[in-house]
Amino acid sequence: MKFSWLSFVLLLCGSLFVGCGEADTGTSGTGTAGADASTTESLGTPTQAPPATAAPVENDPVIAGLTEEFEDLSSEFAAVKTAYETSPTDSEALGNYIGALHMIGQTQQQKKNQDAADLCYVRAGDLLAKALADSVSDPLAGGAPDVFYNHACALERQGKAKEALAAVTQAVEAGFRGPRQVDLEKLPNDTALKSTVGLPEFSGKLAEWKIQDAELKKKHAEMLVQHAKEELAAGTGFPFAFDLTDVSGKPLSLAAMKGRVCVVDIWGTWCPPCRQEIPTFVKLQDKYGDYGFQMIGLNQENGPSEEANIKTVTEFMANNSMNYPCAMVPEEVLAQVPEFNAFPTTLFVDHHGKVRLKSVGFHEYDYMAAIVETLLQEQAAEAKAATTN
Repeated sequence: MKFSWLSFVLLLCGSLFVGCGEADTGTSGTGTAGADASTTESLGTPTQAPPATAAPVENDPVIAGLTEEFEDLSSEFAAVKTAYETSPTDSEALGNYIGALHMIGQTQQQKKNQDAADLCYVRAGDLLAKALADSVSDPLAGGAPDVFYNHACALERQGKAKEALAAVTQAVEAGFRGPRQVDLEKLPNDTALKSTVGLPEFSGKLAEWKIQDAELKKKHAEMLVQHAKEELAAGTGFPFAFDLTDVSGKPLSLAAMKGRVCVVDIWGTWCPPCRQEIPTFVKLQDKYGDYGFQMIGLNQENGPSEEANIKTVTEFMANNSMNYPCAMVPEEVLAQVPEFNAFPTTLFVDHHGKVRLKSVGFHEYDYMAAIVETLLQEQAAEAKAATTN
């Protein structure tokens, strides 16, 4: 049975476009992370309909062995390649062509056609390197580390360790500028780059990258802290209260937390970004629990009954070492949150019980911690002023 190549790509990527998406943290390639079709999310999908004048590319070795299974591959790939050759400095055309090469490479690799896969990876990497050298704006919207990493692995397999090191350098530096990064701690043990990391100059490069990485992480953390404080200063409060029973059967009310700074997480175990934030909340409770802070989770689940929902949350809490209470949230409590429309929604509540900020979506630990620390500092300042008056 034959399939459309685009249909196959969409099938591979479908989980990225339906519902809450998993956040991608780190570069996935042919080595440490394996060949992962999810990397195609940032590489652009060749969506143009094949023009009537698009030249056939049946003899292009990068698609060898695939045209029998994917009936539209030749025409669709020809359209993307023609668009690039017509406008080689156009960022969108270039991104579509590089992205198509990278996706075909992943498909070839999954089918164990390694030589064809490596042709794709090398061509994609060379094109991207030339584009960036020519100051063409980033055509891959953050996907450059994936392309350069797979380029490096292909060069390694071809016995070109020095050229592979240059590609690894491009992957790392591209990660410094975007949302995807190569894991510098795992890189020295990456079996897909054994000869490359064994080069005498690799250790010096790695040391430089780690220094750059530390500096960028410091600047990023400072930016998050500043952003958090600005949002808190501009936030508008609203009345909010609840008196519930948590999933272990104990009473849980916001009024009982007065005198403590609270973060109320409105979430669901079914929501990937909600799950992704749980380690941050566990860390906040661990770090600030002794200083007047309390983390609270309010769940909305989709089980067949309240008992089933409670069981789901209880098991999730146990499996993820959650150190704070959770309760099922009724509609009347959700109705108190202005313009509630997404999970997770996080409420930051000061020690007077006033909501000071509503934040929607996934946020990093440094952002959350900056707001919590600011509210705790306010609490400490008030307590100190009260004792001196």
